[in-house]
Amino acid sequence: MAALAVGWSVSGLPANRSGLLRQTAMLVAIGIAPDLDLLIGRHSMETHSVGAAVIVASIAAWQRWPVASSRLMIWVAVALVWMSHPLLDALGSDTSVPIGVMAFWPLSDANVQTGWEVFGPISRRYWRDDFLAINLRSVSTEILILAPILAVVRAVRLRKVGDCEIGK
Repeated sequence: MAALAVGWSVSGLPANRSGLLRQTAMLVAIGIAPDLDLLIGRHSMETHSVGAAVIVASIAAWQRWPVASSRLMIWVAVALVWMSHPLLDALGSDTSVPIGVMAFWPLSDANVQTGWEVFGPISRRYWRDDFLAINLRSVSTEILILAPILAVVRAVRLRKVGDCEIGK
């Protein structure tokens, strides 16, 4: 939801419904992508950084990913969407060492945490009795906070639709 809210805030409207679906899918994928580091055992490290956002945004702009109309706006949208993920992680309760995210890589390999536990922890310990309760509580909190923000961004965006094919 945060990825869509951020992405839709800065990207323009696509010309048609299929463009909107592509844009939406790409923004969601970009917002989730930092967690692909779970597959290689480096969670919350390099992929959760400004450096990774710059690299991915540069590739997206060069390849003209379908998230905005100009290379500059593609770069801006992708960089902001990518960075929304580590920012939200830094606003969460981290229970895995090292605590925090490696937000300033490659300039620093230090992990940072805001100290504001806005979002609860997400457990990957599926064998524990409290696994579902912990995750349901955390997901519910995220939805309660982020859904209204996304709804406002969507409403503002729909006002801009006007004569484009998406509104027809």
